[in-house]
Amino acid sequence: MNLSDIDLKLLRVFHAVVEAGGFTSAQTVLNVSPSTISSHMSQLEARIGFVLCERGRSGFRLTTKGEAFHQNVLAFFGAVYALEASAEGLRRGTIESVRIGIIDNLVTDKNCPLHKALGDLFSQPDSAIELSIQVLSPQDIERELLEQNLDIGIGIFYQSSQSLDYRPLYQERDVLVCSGSNALANLKDPRKLAQEITSAPKVVRNFMQKQEFPFIGDDDNSVIAAVTNVESAAFMILNGPFIGFLPYHYAQRWIASGDLMGLLPDKFIRYSQVSLVTRRNDLQRSPVLTNFIRRLEKEHKVHRHIAR
Repeated sequence: MNLSDIDLKLLRVFHAVVEAGGFTSAQTVLNVSPSTISSHMSQLEARIGFVLCERGRSGFRLTTKGEAFHQNVLAFFGAVYALEASAEGLRRGTIESVRIGIIDNLVTDKNCPLHKALGDLFSQPDSAIELSIQVLSPQDIERELLEQNLDIGIGIFYQSSQSLDYRPLYQERDVLVCSGSNALANLKDPRKLAQEITSAPKVVRNFMQKQEFPFIGDDDNSVIAAVTNVESAAFMILNGPFIGFLPYHYAQRWIASGDLMGLLPDKFIRYSQVSLVTRRNDLQRSPVLTNFIRRLEKEHKVHRHIAR
């Protein structure tokens, strides 16, 4: 198989389909229709001479050769990235890049080890580092890592990719809140308040969905809004009839001012696992990136010891 620019495009489509788990799910990532994805996949199979996947009413599944081919594709993209990074390094001299993807509003969380790790990163003598930090959804962090556009990610991940490693860093405390002007804020009877909370209109983050409210059933219809980030949820809760979970470190300023009210904080509380995610078996890490990851893991151990 002699690679061409068209083949590279087909390989990227194949990789996106595998990571998304099917043609329909991949259309959002690729921004094309399932029929176009199907056409691309058929072209790739014709080029390599064997079937990569089974698709139909029974769902999407890689063939044995498809699984082996996908591992080769990952290795190929890793080699391409290494070549690009090497060329960039030669062009720019000794400058090394650290590209980080994070979920939103970690900056107000003192428990986040990124604060100390970044401070240590820039305190090194004679450091020549180009740092990039992007605020993304958990799904986008994973996708950008797999496509070699990020080096590490920090976020809350409820699903996992077999091509990525997930290591816990710390737990983020979430509190259930409503607006200070919400009728629930004035309910003094804990039993009555608990009953009202169950049916109150709720806002959730897309990547959590109903997992954000573990005390409601799958058939519950009180979740009527889904947002992509914490700030969007805060806007809706502060200015509407919604209740929702917000990280305490983020919400405490409004709780202190009375703009938000904690709802039975001893009863309705949850913890979200914040994790560090990297590419599995990534052999192309620079010494700077390797040391930065070690700093994050070191801070994780420090916070875990303090919590105990």
